[in-house]
Amino acid sequence: MKVSAEDAEFPVHVLIQQARYFGPFPLSYKTYLDEEQEKILAAIHIYIEEQDIRKPFAQVEDKEITSEDKEFLCGIMQMDPRDRPTAKELLKHDWFDAP
Repeated sequence: MKVSAEDAEFPVHVLIQQARYFGPFPLSYKTYLDEEQEKILAAIHIYIEEQDIRKPFAQVEDKEITSEDKEFLCGIMQMDPRDRPTAKELLKHDWFDAP
């Protein structure tokens, strides 16, 4: 189902896609969420499981992406921004030295 960015439900669809490929949402999020937001994230996880649509990016098998590429991208795409490398750290990553 395609959802426009103007749609009121667009943010939920973005969260669903994030959780499908890079989730689940870290427990550390609980510190920052109110009760309604917690319920939304829980509902997203239930929806993903009920629809059987989880597709972890780390398990993608594609001739176009190497294991090094997946490792680099998975490091960048951590759900909790505090777990992501800084730009400075990324620029020092071996991935940039690959042919």
